[in-house]
Amino acid sequence: MELVLALVPVLTPIAIAILVGVGWARWGNPVDPGHMTQIILSVGTPCLVFSTLSTLSVPALELGVMALASVLLMVSFLGIGWVMLRAVRLPTGVYLPPVVFGNLGNLGLPLNLFAFGDAGLELALIMFATQSVLFFTIHFWLMSGQASPLRMLKTPHIYAITVALAFTLTDTTPPDWLTNTTDLLGGLTIPLMLIMLGVSLMRMKVVAFARPLLVVVLRLILGFAVAFGLCELLGLEGVARGVVTIACCMPGAVFNYLAAVKFDRSPGEVASYIVLSTVVMLLLLPVLVPLAWWMAGQ
Repeated sequence: MELVLALVPVLTPIAIAILVGVGWARWGNPVDPGHMTQIILSVGTPCLVFSTLSTLSVPALELGVMALASVLLMVSFLGIGWVMLRAVRLPTGVYLPPVVFGNLGNLGLPLNLFAFGDAGLELALIMFATQSVLFFTIHFWLMSGQASPLRMLKTPHIYAITVALAFTLTDTTPPDWLTNTTDLLGGLTIPLMLIMLGVSLMRMKVVAFARPLLVVVLRLILGFAVAFGLCELLGLEGVARGVVTIACCMPGAVFNYLAAVKFDRSPGEVASYIVLSTVVMLLLLPVLVPLAWWMAGQ
């Protein structure tokens, strides 16, 4: 009963916000998930990154370790995921990107915020920002077959992190106009992420079942294994262990579908994987959150 009572304030706001998106897509005015996602990624999350990191309470060294954890997470899923997909004879060009790039934003950020408070959000933001930088380089390379390192320079998260850390490491207070602006825009980000996740789930259709579900199951098993391995390898403790556990178990990010449409990489199957993996993980949140708490020693 104590566990149930502890889970209610964590899971209820997430469920309600997603249902708002589902209801809006079903009965409200039309919303273009692609355009709204671009606004969230290009404006909302950089502001959230700046407003959070410019007043962070976590040592800079720990933030660097979390960035490294995010990179190692991607590398692990890239290598092991490729072997896994080849073993079950599934197309790596279709399934590998969503296997590598989980939903650390729409679902991961609010989940860490409600599960671990501001400390969890700070660490999760570092992992999400690192993933965003890698997304516009490695992900586009996987989808298009062409490497484009210059895309990294077009990612606003790099500049948000750089400016925020410049204020923090020099013990300088940002001007009020900058703090108020980023607080305002950043405050909209997490609710919009959850609402757009609900909208996207209603917009994307499941056109395949067996193959995407197989990948969902394998990805979950892989996620738990990678989480444990990374925590032991990097010697993570406390909230950091919980944040990495949640990150490793996240379903496929919605942006994978938009990229699949752009590069014509079986978008129907990618959408099926994203929808199924998201629904499965939402059902498993009452298991994942206590597991993350246990990993964090709480």
